[in-house]
Amino acid sequence: MLIRRLRDRLSRPVRNQKGVALMMAIFATSLMIFLAVEVAYDTNVEYMVASQQVNRLKAYYSAKAGVEMSLLRILIYKKAMSQFGDQLKGNEAMLDPIWQMPFAWPPIFPDELSEIDKDLINGAVEKSTFDGQFVSTIASEGGKIDINDLGSDIESLREATRQQILTLFEGQRQNNEEFRDNNYGTDFGLLLNNIADWVDADDQSLNGGPENAEYQGLENTEFIPPNTPFKTIEELNMVAGMTDEFYKILAPRVTVFGVKGVNVNYAPKEVLMAMAPTMTEEAVAEVLTRRSDPNQGGPFVDDNDFLGFLESQRVDTQPIRDSNLPLYYGTVFNFRITSTGVYANVTREIEAIVYDFDNLKERYIEIVNREEAEKNGGEENENENENENAAGSGGGAGGNSNSKIKVPKGRPTVVYWKES
Repeated sequence: MLIRRLRDRLSRPVRNQKGVALMMAIFATSLMIFLAVEVAYDTNVEYMVASQQVNRLKAYYSAKAGVEMSLLRILIYKKAMSQFGDQLKGNEAMLDPIWQMPFAWPPIFPDELSEIDKDLINGAVEKSTFDGQFVSTIASEGGKIDINDLGSDIESLREATRQQILTLFEGQRQNNEEFRDNNYGTDFGLLLNNIADWVDADDQSLNGGPENAEYQGLENTEFIPPNTPFKTIEELNMVAGMTDEFYKILAPRVTVFGVKGVNVNYAPKEVLMAMAPTMTEEAVAEVLTRRSDPNQGGPFVDDNDFLGFLESQRVDTQPIRDSNLPLYYGTVFNFRITSTGVYANVTREIEAIVYDFDNLKERYIEIVNREEAEKNGGEENENENENENAAGSGGGAGGNSNSKIKVPKGRPTVVYWKES
């Protein structure tokens, strides 16, 4: 009887379904909460990504604004030099602050600035719709050694450039104990031959044999070396025999946008040291002090001024004279712009190089004319003297004769642009 009752109760349909409904409600609610959390998370991630992209874009345009401001300063400098250079008569460096001083937005106040001026500038900043920040600097590119001159058609320029770079390496071997230990028996002439083979027009190596023999095993060796000028300094890493150690020495001291010689008034210490083995660190330190201090004479004006100063510092200048390295003392032609933009927590940097084709073409012609005159017997006439003065023996190409500087037309020419 008891078993029958239990069987009947179990066979009856369940009439109370409140428990099932509660379980379904809990499950549905949990699913909705899960979906809501996932959607909120994905939305937050997408917002952060989009916001970061906007910040990167604003930082980029902040950096670009710094470049544009620098290009304007360079244009103003060139126009001022072409208009007033003759009147300055050796004091052209007075115009250098137009491009030399770093520029920042919002402006950074010097300590001596009055509170009234600060309030005026702050008022202009508050009214500006530009909400990014940037710092831009401009440096002369003409003080470096042009690595492409190793393949120059001008023999004196080619040999002088080679000697400068050899002196750079020898200076490292003398003053850097670790470098000396690593490269005690290294023949840097072989490396320089490989660099020259990279840019010269023929297919015969200066070390002997075909140029592409050094690159066997690589793909498309018929195109290596390319026998064209270097486009960037980084391209040096592809040259046979180049190591990271050698590249770190060359990279900050050489350029592919040079001025067919060295601008003495803007050359860094290492480039000045490389002019001749007889240069000493003490003499170079005095050169750097003299050219930056108007009370001690200021920038050098010509070879007589520069070489005479070196001789007063007990430097044998005969190797410099014998090298026929074109020395230049006048206007800055090529510039390197570095602009860093900041917005929120994002930083972008742009590096650009401005190249003055017109004025450098005139300088190159003058150097060629000078070498031709020397090959034809070194006739001393007024035309030759003018060429010598322009090409380095009396003030560099264009030297201090700024009437030869062409008035720029429009935006300066940018030949290199790197974003990071």
